[in-house]
Amino acid sequence: MDWFEVLLKAAGVVVVAGGGAAALIFGPLRYLADKWLTSKFNQRFEQFKHAQQVELENLRFKINSLFDRTTKLHQREFEVVPAAWALLVECKNQVTALIAGFQQYPNLDRMTAPQLDEFLEGSFLAKWQRDELKASAKKTDYYMDAVFYHRYDQARAACREAHVYVLKNGIFMPSDMKAKFDKMSDLVWKVLVEHQINHSDKPVPRLKEARDALSNEAEALMKTLEEAIHGGLRDGHIASLKALA
Repeated sequence: MDWFEVLLKAAGVVVVAGGGAAALIFGPLRYLADKWLTSKFNQRFEQFKHAQQVELENLRFKINSLFDRTTKLHQREFEVVPAAWALLVECKNQVTALIAGFQQYPNLDRMTAPQLDEFLEGSFLAKWQRDELKASAKKTDYYMDAVFYHRYDQARAACREAHVYVLKNGIFMPSDMKAKFDKMSDLVWKVLVEHQINHSDKPVPRLKEARDALSNEAEALMKTLEEAIHGGLRDGHIASLKALA
């Protein structure tokens, strides 16, 4: 029994005779059944292909969206990390220069009035500071104190800029790399506070714990941070190239 007879039985039709009459009756029915089944098959197949195409487009959209986000994150990391490193290096250099044991100052007490006027004209001192210095009995001491706070403010501003930049953009850094930036920031801030206390309060003996910590830890920490940056940028670049391949 073929599929056509099965359909006839399902429809309540019983074949009781054969021959030419049966052929005349069932021939057109078989043709119509073939057309109907072919049409149903094609319809179902087109529905299946459409569903598969929709699913494929949805998957392609999700992949492209994920790739775009990953690419943007890598690009942001490439921008943020070098900028943070440059700011940190500037901060460390200014702090190192500020706390250096050997500092040179001109002897203003030995200058003549014209020499002093010319020197002060080219200095960073504001007019009111120049007037106070000229009226001071210890002009060199006044100038040394003014230089200290000028350099201190510069170093503090540089370190604050580096610290705030990492606070704002650290989310684009790997967590271990950000931890190294935070550690260096902590070291230099403690040194600034300690150095300012030593200058203004002049404790005996002078405080040196933060300075020793910076001296003992900074170089090794900066080296490992630099290596982490090189490795992170290199790996991120390779990952981007693979994603584009």
